[in-house]
Amino acid sequence: RIYVMIDWHVLSPGDPNAWLDGVGADTGLAIDFWEEMATLYKDKKHVLYEIANEPNGVDWPTVKAYHDAVIPKIRAIDPETIIIVGTPTWSQDIHIAAENPVAAPYNVMYTFHFYAGSHASLVQRVVDTSTKIPLFATEFGVSEASGDNGPFLD
Repeated sequence: RIYVMIDWHVLSPGDPNAWLDGVGADTGLAIDFWEEMATLYKDKKHVLYEIANEPNGVDWPTVKAYHDAVIPKIRAIDPETIIIVGTPTWSQDIHIAAENPVAAPYNVMYTFHFYAGSHASLVQRVVDTSTKIPLFATEFGVSEASGDNGPFLD
């Protein structure tokens, strides 16, 4: 089986709330999009939803407000599909999210982005956090985060 991840990429602007009608609002373009995706794919076992990929320049409470607005809208239509949520610093601050998880954690995983040439010092963070919340590496590589250099295999 091939899995498909529908990804709402928020690299710029880094605050996913830019796609809501205010911080944590239950209306806005992101809500409309995720309600449509949930309606179209709710019965598809091979589809995953990544509702905010690479938040940056904002703190976890701000990102969490977005997740806490979007997740119930999806769950009202699709109660089972795995939802993957991003964390600040381009989905690297999983340890902060673990201390204050999303309000509706059922079938929710937290994304982590790892590039061996840039993030080797974060391996212990993954080890420590993996016992607290479910993690999913939705981006990884053996280069630097920029895509330059490598391979870094140690």
